[in-house]
Amino acid sequence: MTIQLRYDRQVDAASVYVRGPIVPGGEHHKEQIDADRYVRYSDADDSVLQYEFLNVKRFGVRLDDLEHRDELAALFGEAGFQIRDWSHPIPTTVSHRRGRAAG
Repeated sequence: MTIQLRYDRQVDAASVYVRGPIVPGGEHHKEQIDADRYVRYSDADDSVLQYEFLNVKRFGVRLDDLEHRDELAALFGEAGFQIRDWSHPIPTTVSHRRGRAAG
């Protein structure tokens, strides 16, 4: 198995190809795991073809519930990306102001 990571700095997104590039028009389907993660499966045998991660530099990548987590952790670690799990939630930058009149 050859796993390949591609990172797009402009949109802060990473694609990990598990079995080589995806052929346009091929027999596969994409499912959303959560707000920042997608997985593409082969229609023929339901195997993972690709993982897509959004907000990679901003929030890190969550791998703990994925099939190829060990290989992905090594790949993202070598590339210098932060790895997070459920025990390390995404920090929020939203602040609430009290005492402000609505209007």
